[in-house]
Amino acid sequence: MDDIRRKKPFYIDDFKDALSVQSLASTIFIYFACLAPIVAFGGLLGDATENRMASIEALVSGLVAGVIFGFCSGQPLTILGLTGPDLVFETMVYDFCKGLEWDYLSFRVWIGLWVFLILLVLVATDASAFVCYITRFTEESFATLIAVIFIIKAIEKMINVAKS
Repeated sequence: MDDIRRKKPFYIDDFKDALSVQSLASTIFIYFACLAPIVAFGGLLGDATENRMASIEALVSGLVAGVIFGFCSGQPLTILGLTGPDLVFETMVYDFCKGLEWDYLSFRVWIGLWVFLILLVLVATDASAFVCYITRFTEESFATLIAVIFIIKAIEKMINVAKS
């Protein structure tokens, strides 16, 4: 609630600024900056999940998230669409479900509901105040993990191409 009270005086000015001609170039840039990774990672996600989730689903989710985020947030440059970590996570979840013979989309819905519940608790307790304690080391460690996973996947693909 404190967050809403702090931003309340700026909502009307934000909408007035959005209607200026100067913001047109920024709007077009952000549109393509959000659209390109959604399409690219959506295609890769389709390959990883046997088209259970692919580019169309990624576009729709990016649209819904972008509209809601645009009306409710104060940071327009936050990443809205699919990214490398999302692709790695979805691939792992799909492989997990396939190994246990579970329905992937049903399991994915339950993941979404739990994430919603956890985020609701974090928002209600104003847990965003603890972001200042996240160090650069944490960020770099996570980025290294994602990079290593993509390097391993690329090597696996090269080996599969060489065998066939």
